[in-house]
Amino acid sequence: MKRKGISRTVAIVIALVIIIVAIGAGVGYYYSSKTPTSVTTITQTSTLPISTTPITIGAVSASHPDMAAWAFMEKNISSIIKEYDPNINFEDFPAGSSAVIHAVESGSVQIGIAGTDVIVVAISKGAPLVIVATFRVTPAIRDVVVKSTSNITNLNQLNGTISANSAPGSLDTIAAEYFAITHHLQFKYSYVGSFSAQIAAVVSGAATFTNIASFDAPRLTENGTLRVIYNFTYPWPMFSIFTTRSFLEQHPDAVKAAVMALLKGNQIYEQNQNNITVNFLINYYKNIMKPSYTYNVLFKEVKFSTTGAINATAIQVLINTYRELGIITNTTITANDIYTNEFVPVIT
Repeated sequence: MKRKGISRTVAIVIALVIIIVAIGAGVGYYYSSKTPTSVTTITQTSTLPISTTPITIGAVSASHPDMAAWAFMEKNISSIIKEYDPNINFEDFPAGSSAVIHAVESGSVQIGIAGTDVIVVAISKGAPLVIVATFRVTPAIRDVVVKSTSNITNLNQLNGTISANSAPGSLDTIAAEYFAITHHLQFKYSYVGSFSAQIAAVVSGAATFTNIASFDAPRLTENGTLRVIYNFTYPWPMFSIFTTRSFLEQHPDAVKAAVMALLKGNQIYEQNQNNITVNFLINYYKNIMKPSYTYNVLFKEVKFSTTGAINATAIQVLINTYRELGIITNTTITANDIYTNEFVPVIT
C-alpha cells in the first residue's frame, strides 16, 4: 500500500512554526523615543546586599515573549539583580511551569517564577509552596484561531466543532475548557500531541479551531495562514514568584533579596530609559515578531509588576474556576492558603 505523505501546505506550516520558535540575537534596533513609563515601586530601605545566601532563581524560559522581563534581567541587567544578593544565579526551564515547580520542590532551585494557576494547583495537591509576590500582572492572553479560509466568523459557530489541543491537562486544553464554560459552548477535543500539530490540524481541516498564546505565532496570523476570531484573558495574573515554606522559614532574607531584585528588574524594564527595554526586545525576539508588534503589543500591553502586590481576590477566583473545571479537587483550600504577605502588599 502506498503511504500518503504530509500535504505540502501542512509541511510549510510546520516549517514556519519551527522557525518561529527559534530565538535569535543580533544588532540592536533603535525604536522611536518613548517617554519612560511611570511606575509605582516598593521603596527599598535595606542596605544592599540584603543577603549573601547562594540562591538560584528558576523561571519559564526567557525565549518565550510571555517572560520578556525575565529575559531582559537575565541578558541585560544581571549585575543589578546581583546587587541584592551577589550569589543569585539564573536558570531557565523550557519545559514550562511544572518543571520550575519540580525544581523548587526538589531544592535544586530556591525561588521560582511560574504560572500562577500551576502554582495554585500544586499547592491544592499538597505541594509545600507559597507565593511571595506577583511577577507579571497582565493575565495570559489566548487567541482563538481558525484557518484563513474558514467561514467561521463568530463564537456561536464554534459550538459543537473540533478543538485541536496538545494533550489532556495542557495549558491550551485548560484554556479551551475555560473558554467553553465562560461562553456556554461545547467542543469535541482532538489531542494531537504538540503545538505544531495543533496548527497543522487546523490548516488541514482535521480540526475547526485551536487556541494559542498571543505570542506563539504572530507571523502565522500576519501572513494569513491563520485568522484570529476572538481573544480572551483569565482574571488572574499570569506569573507569580514562589518558594517552599521551609526555605522561606529558614532564609527569609534570601527570599526578600530575590523578591526585591526581581521587582527592581521589572521597574527598570517598565521605565524603558533611553529605549533600553524596547531595543532589547526588538533584537531578542526579532525572529518571531515584527518590531511594530514587539513595541505595540509585547511592551505596551503586557505589564510586569513593580510592587509585587498579590491579588487575593483574583487567586480565589482562580480556585473557584478550577474547581468548576475539575482541576482543583481540594474542597477546603482558599486564597489565604496560597500566599504570604511578608514582603509585598495584598490587594483585593
